[in-house]
Amino acid sequence: MAHEGARAEVAAARTAVPADGARLERWFGWVDTLAFLGLLNLLVLAGTLAGGVVLGVAPALAAATVVSRTRLRGDTQRAARDFVRAWASGFGRANLLAAPGLLALALTGTSLLLLDDAPAVLRVALAVVAGLGVVHLLLALTMDAHYDLRRGDVPRLAWAFLLRSPGAPLLLAATTALVGVVTAFVPGLLPVVAIGAWAYLCTALCLSFYAANDRRLGDQAETDPLDE
Repeated sequence: MAHEGARAEVAAARTAVPADGARLERWFGWVDTLAFLGLLNLLVLAGTLAGGVVLGVAPALAAATVVSRTRLRGDTQRAARDFVRAWASGFGRANLLAAPGLLALALTGTSLLLLDDAPAVLRVALAVVAGLGVVHLLLALTMDAHYDLRRGDVPRLAWAFLLRSPGAPLLLAATTALVGVVTAFVPGLLPVVAIGAWAYLCTALCLSFYAANDRRLGDQAETDPLDE
């Protein structure tokens, strides 16, 4: 009985070490992700200010999409250096791609602020248009980062994807609203992690949408008897 008790203690000790190691690894992963989101948040704010806010927000979000995609794919990178490089090289392109979404967001946002006494139906309609502008912006920037497309095709394909896959914009809008609500309750998160977390989550969602769409198109190509 004594030998059995000793063997049980040794077995328990052996299993405790991997469990502690796995727990430590999980904690390290969470800390590393949080640190990345904080850095991304800082980079987006810096990139937005560097472009004078109006011309800086689109390149900053585009660069955030690039580094987020690299991290999601598991590739090694130097986030700050890659962000600056993507921001500088894609400055003009990002502003052109984001123009439709930013214009819709600016017009509807201004209308909502000016029309305080407008009917509730009109205010809801303006809010929906603003949400579509944000979703189109996200789809255009992530699509441009993920695919090798001509600049003129990206806004059109983003609209087509938005209309053909209504679940995608709903999830993006829900994620944006959730981050907005949490930030409204804890405003201190905005300059620290909220923007970085939003950009990272939306990039992850868009990449999953594109992967599912690519699989669906591949299955159709394999099963369509008219496909050559």
